[in-house]
Amino acid sequence: MYAALRLRSDVFVVEQDCVYPDLDDKDPLSIHLFALALDAQPGQAALATARMVPPGVSYAEPSIGRVVIAHSERGSGLGRELMHRAIRICQRRWPGQPVKISAQQYLIEFYENLGFVCSGEGYLEDGIPHIQMIRPAETLRFWRDQHAAAVVRFLAALNTVPANAKPHNRDDWGADQVLQHLHLSEHGMWSYLAKKSKAQWSDLPQSDLESDQAGMELIRALLSNRRWKDPTGGAVSPDANLANLADALKDWQKTQDAMWHQLEEFYQDSGWWTVKLFRHPLAGYLSLSDTFAFANAHIDHHIKQLERLQR
Repeated sequence: MYAALRLRSDVFVVEQDCVYPDLDDKDPLSIHLFALALDAQPGQAALATARMVPPGVSYAEPSIGRVVIAHSERGSGLGRELMHRAIRICQRRWPGQPVKISAQQYLIEFYENLGFVCSGEGYLEDGIPHIQMIRPAETLRFWRDQHAAAVVRFLAALNTVPANAKPHNRDDWGADQVLQHLHLSEHGMWSYLAKKSKAQWSDLPQSDLESDQAGMELIRALLSNRRWKDPTGGAVSPDANLANLADALKDWQKTQDAMWHQLEEFYQDSGWWTVKLFRHPLAGYLSLSDTFAFANAHIDHHIKQLERLQR
C-alpha cells in the first residue's frame, strides 16, 4: 500500500504541482490495485495504481479513481491493462452496475477506447480540467447488442469477398469455411453455457486476477495477427464444402437468437458474473463477461481473415 500511495504522491502532488489531500476517507473503503516492478525494493514506488470505490461513496455507481502510471511506464500499455483489470474487478464485485469515473479531459479518447462515454459538462478539479464518464453495465442485453454489432461487421466484410474466394481451396479456408467455423465454435460455446447453467453459481470458483489475465491475453491474441489452429482437435474445423452459403447464414443467426433467449432465462442471477464459468481450451476458465468478449473478438479475428481474401 505504501508503494501505491508513494506513486500517487509523486505524480498527483509533486509532478502535477497540486496541493490537495490525496489520502482521504475513501481509501479505507476502496479496493486497491497496483503493479510493482519484479525487482521492486522496499519503499520503492509502484509502477501503476488505481482504486475501485464502492457505489454510494463517490457516486451512486461504483467508480474507478486515483488512476496513475509512473512516468517511466507511460506509453507501454500498462495503463490500458490497469484499467482493463480495474473494470473486471468492478464487474465481479458489483455486477450489473455501470462504472463512473472523473477523467482528466486530455485522456477522454483513452477512456472512450475502454468503453466509457462522456456524461455532462466539463469542470475543474484541483485546477485541472475533468469530465465525468460512464461505462454501461455489462448485462446480457449489453453483450447481446455487442455481439449483434460484431455480426453486422462480419456480414459487411463477407459481402465484399470476391465470389471466387468464397469456396474452400487447398491452401486456406474460403469465406464459406470461415462462416462454418464461427457457427461451430459459437454453437459449442452456447451449448457449454446452457449446460453450465444447471449448476449453482455459488458452487463455482470466484473470478480473480489470474482469470482476468487469461481473458485479457486471449482477447489480445485474437485481435493480433496471430495465426491459429483448431484448439479443440477438429471439433470446430469446417468441412471442405458448404452446400448453400445463404442457408448457412440463416442457420447461424437462428442459433444466435435461440441461445441468447435461453441465456437471458438461465443467467438472471447477478452471481453468475462473479465466477469462473466457460472453459476455453487454451486460456482456461473465463468469467461470463470475458466469455462474451471472447465471442466478439473471435468474430473480429475472422473479419481480418475475410479481408485477406479480398486481396
